[in-house]
Amino acid sequence: MPIKTQGKVIVGEDARERITKDILTKSDLSKKELEFVLRKLQDATYKGSEFEMFYTSWVKLTEKLKKLS
Repeated sequence: MPIKTQGKVIVGEDARERITKDILTKSDLSKKELEFVLRKLQDATYKGSEFEMFYTSWVKLTEKLKKLS
């Protein structure tokens, strides 16, 4: 996906890097995105120690969602 910055068109790997660096890393997750991630985490199947990581992530994301609401 090409992007245009300051009159210059950037494509390929340079465009991907620019999008990741400038757009995605500087923005927080929206309420809708957090709800989506939480739904997907809830639907997944976890084994043994994975459940501990799920629970930790779930708590953090839920707290972030509460702050946005």
